[in-house]
Amino acid sequence: MRHFRSVNIIFVLWNCIQNVKPVANYDDHNATVLQNENGMLRQSILEEMLSTYDKRFPPHYNDVIPVKVKVQMYVLSVFEIDASEMTFSISMFLRQEWVDRRLQFETKDNLLNISLDNEITKEIWVPDLAFTSDTHTYFHELTRPNRLMIIYPNGKVVYSIRVTGKFTCFMDLTKFPFDEQRCPIELESYGFTNSIISFQWTEPAAAFRDDVKHSQFELGETQSYTRNLTYSTGTYSSIGVTLMFIRRYEFYLIQIYAPSVLVVMLSWLSFWLDVDAIPARISLGILTVLTISSNGNMSVSMAQRVSYIRAIDIWNSVCLILVFCAVMEYAYVCVSVRVHQRRKSETSSSDIEICNNNKQMKHGFQTEKQSERSYDQLERETARTVDKISRVAFPLVFFIFNCVYWLYYMT
Repeated sequence: MRHFRSVNIIFVLWNCIQNVKPVANYDDHNATVLQNENGMLRQSILEEMLSTYDKRFPPHYNDVIPVKVKVQMYVLSVFEIDASEMTFSISMFLRQEWVDRRLQFETKDNLLNISLDNEITKEIWVPDLAFTSDTHTYFHELTRPNRLMIIYPNGKVVYSIRVTGKFTCFMDLTKFPFDEQRCPIELESYGFTNSIISFQWTEPAAAFRDDVKHSQFELGETQSYTRNLTYSTGTYSSIGVTLMFIRRYEFYLIQIYAPSVLVVMLSWLSFWLDVDAIPARISLGILTVLTISSNGNMSVSMAQRVSYIRAIDIWNSVCLILVFCAVMEYAYVCVSVRVHQRRKSETSSSDIEICNNNKQMKHGFQTEKQSERSYDQLERETARTVDKISRVAFPLVFFIFNCVYWLYYMT
């Protein structure tokens, strides 16, 4: 009896399992059928839609109302900001959005939108948006053309393409290396006037990916604008966005400004050396002048050569003038002492000749010799006084120049 009951229990459990499996199979079957129906629904909608669609004509082509196209740029990277060529390069997603009533369809079975393949995208009309400030632009084609198009039931079309281009930017380097460059990117319709197509920005006009950075510039705020441009063929809708690039100047502080300050301060050491230390003072002066000159040449090679004066040119020029004036100060002191010594030697030789002719003037000669010594001490004291004044005047002038320079260019 026990064996018979065990067999009955196993039989009941087996029947339960068999009854559960068909339910699962039924759910999977319904999901598969639903997916197939949605796929067939999309295909049937597209086939019916494209059977009467003509991509040669824009929406509202026979109406007075122009097609309103909303545009947005999503910047992926910024690179090659070249001051020598006055260009910059960026890679971005160029997004466009408009409404085409010919693409409207009824919503069925929670079908919210239809994503199109690249081949089908070729059968849909798209705006002829063109860059007017670029020198070279290309669309990404790997592994397939980087294009996206989504159609919504109300006829709204979302179109996105990946673009990389090099754009012109007329940079003002007057405040280099503390400059801020504003570079525009302008777009407009190439073949349709503003009576057919009207472009507008979707704010923010230029959105940046979180990790977008540049080694030499910081990205500032963007400014968008919309305008109409009139040519001989008509008036066209144009939009533009201005990107701000703020230069990072830490590199120039370390490589240009800090060494210049040290060299200028080094030139002041000659004011503490003795007047008779001719080799030391001359060597120090020549060394500082040559160092400042080479430092200025290095700063010129770091940026585009322009015909106007830049901030870094003013700095290098003032540092060179201060170092050169330090050399001239010693030249003035040295020449004044040498001239006095030459005059003293000439006076002494004439006095000796007069003394030999007249022995009685010996006492007067000794008195005059003592006065010459006191005059020599006076000349040396004058030279030391010039050095003492220079010890204060040169640092003071350099300090005032720094205050004016940094307040002007940093504010």
